[in-house]
Amino acid sequence: MRMTGQPDNQGANPGGGPKAVAPAAAQPNAPKAKRVLVVEDERVTQAIIGLILKGAGYTVLSAKDAATTLTVLRTERPDLMTLDVDLSRDAAGEVWDGFRIVEWMQHHRPDEPVPFIIISAGNPAVVQKRAQSLRAFGCLSKPVQKETLLQMVRQAIGDAPLPAAPTPSAPKSPQPKSP
Repeated sequence: MRMTGQPDNQGANPGGGPKAVAPAAAQPNAPKAKRVLVVEDERVTQAIIGLILKGAGYTVLSAKDAATTLTVLRTERPDLMTLDVDLSRDAAGEVWDGFRIVEWMQHHRPDEPVPFIIISAGNPAVVQKRAQSLRAFGCLSKPVQKETLLQMVRQAIGDAPLPAAPTPSAPKSPQPKSP
């Protein structure tokens, strides 16, 4: 079942590569933002999941195919990954599904596990069985329900840090009155 809606084009990445959305205001002593890699080839679904997570205070990294996902995993250290099972062919023409990405990660980075949540429109019983065999944190069916997704993300990595309180500004000195 497909999700419908309009994608948020702010911060769009026309090249299709990984994109990071920085927190609104980075404070020197602010808690480290928790980063979630959203792997989804369907642009609208990726945008919706990203908006849900950003709205809850998480930093979102995005990938639309296996090649981009592997690049992000090699260069970044996400705290969690949401992963579609059925992904489009990447630029090289290879077909890697979400499960193959997890197998790669478990083989090449066994000491650096990234918890993952499978999100799929496939047969829930089949997808869940395979996800459990790969030690997925959880499995969600499309369309994703906002509160269910956020609850699972919070269980996996905790709440996003609260934004730092604004620093108080110095009181304004009174302006002399003109006669």
